[in-house]
Amino acid sequence: MNNFTQRTITGAVYLITVFCAIMFNPIILSVFFGLIALISLYEFYDNSKKTNIITQNILGFSLAITTYCSFVFYAFHIENTYFIIASLIFCFIIFIFELYKNKENPFTNISYTLVAVIYIVIPMGLTNFIVNPTLSLNSFTPILLLSVFILAWTNDTFAYLVGVKFGKHRLFERISPKKSWEGFFGGLIATQIVSIILFKLTNTSLYFYDWMTIGIIISVIGTYGDLVESMFKRQIGVKDSGKILPGHGGILDRFDILFISIPFIFSYLYLRLN
Repeated sequence: MNNFTQRTITGAVYLITVFCAIMFNPIILSVFFGLIALISLYEFYDNSKKTNIITQNILGFSLAITTYCSFVFYAFHIENTYFIIASLIFCFIIFIFELYKNKENPFTNISYTLVAVIYIVIPMGLTNFIVNPTLSLNSFTPILLLSVFILAWTNDTFAYLVGVKFGKHRLFERISPKKSWEGFFGGLIATQIVSIILFKLTNTSLYFYDWMTIGIIISVIGTYGDLVESMFKRQIGVKDSGKILPGHGGILDRFDILFISIPFIFSYLYLRLN
């Protein structure tokens, strides 16, 4: 099987899986993005070891699980005080446990343990709110979250295609030598076009300018998200974050645009609709 065929099959399975996880049931959605968060966290911690950083994996995963559950329970309007308390305890126990590890650069180890939860788990937790940005009881609007993914895929695809074909002016050469301004604007224009199509095809409470704004957030903030993940991989000296998606790398590679853009999208939707 050649690389193109492998990428195509993996990409198709990935798209179908995301579609099914988002559209059918909020519980399936919560479980799916919880698993995505945990796999991404594993990739982050595993790659961090390559620079002699010793993260506290057990406590990090414990903090991740309790934090994610806090988001899910709040989204389902279920009492979640114990998960919030557990998250606070795990967060600060990480500092105490580092005292007993006797490792070099202890605060670097602490920082990597905690920043992974902020970078990965919080955005994945917010997916449970994008399907219900008004925080109403028994409200489930999966087309909003699916549209975010569609726009992210559109931006990623056309930024790459236009960049390969026409890219001459480097966007952020220090971090990602191949990214170009031509690719950025190609992705931005394509994303705006698809935003218009989604506005016409979907039945939501969002107006035309809302869809255009979401498209801009994904193109602009999503590009920063891509660069942030490139910065992480450059620091640790790897090309791909993992191998779970043959031909595509790891989960961190596939969700890099969304890790940074989802908090901005949720904030916009919440302020706009409430």
